Amino acid sequence: MMFPILDSRSDLHVHSTFSDGASTVEENVASAAGHGMHTLGLVDHVRRSTDWLPSFVSAVRALNGTGGLRILCGVEAKILGVDGTIDLPGNMPSLDYVLVADHQLPRPDGPMHPRDAAELLQHNELSADVVVGDLVEATMNSLDCYDRVILAHLFSILPKCGLSEDDVPDALVRRLGQAAKHRDVIIEVNEKWACPSKRVVDLLADAGVDLTMSTDAHHEARVGRYDYVSSTLADLATGETAMST
Repeated sequence: MMFPILDSRSDLHVHSTFSDGASTVEENVASAAGHGMHTLGLVDHVRRSTDWLPSFVSAVRALNGTGGLRILCGVEAKILGVDGTIDLPGNMPSLDYVLVADHQLPRPDGPMHPRDAAELLQHNELSADVVVGDLVEATMNSLDCYDRVILAHLFSILPKCGLSEDDVPDALVRRLGQAAKHRDVIIEVNEKWACPSKRVVDLLADAGVDLTMSTDAHHEARVGRYDYVSSTLADLATGETAMST
């Protein structure tokens, strides 16, 4: 399988100096190889205005096979609105996947900074139900943005708005899981942001969603180092969704 499912020797979400990472793509690859990994996904943050993507893809593709590693190339882009619009540049080179992320709160009229959402929630000018509903709807509407999509750090925006994953009803998690399963979308369990929660992970697994492990590393020292992810996934059923050792 090109996209490892719950495999602790893979990491599909590693950033470099092409965007906001502290390490080069070469340094990330060397760290992964030294850590005994077999699959590494190099991704960087893009916007519609990003013009360095061809150089990034070329640099990553040239590293495939280094240290025996299978190296995948992707980008991370934020959801802009409830309609599922993604902040992706046009005429993209061929990628292995797109990480879809909730860096800002998607609203019907565009993205809202989580600080602004928190203020509106505090003053009862916006309800938690609306925030959660918009976020889930936007996420589901984003699932067709590319041939292969991985949902990155699902629900990580909620604490930044003053909410938590506990504000997301089971029914909405199941609805999102069913949509992801139907579209063959993978959902990552993210080390950096410690999300999704175990409750959400269990509901997604019950829906048959493929889950993958990612660190969201911004430094070579963090590549493939799991703590939250390992403990969260430890008691999932064995079989295709079992964590490899």
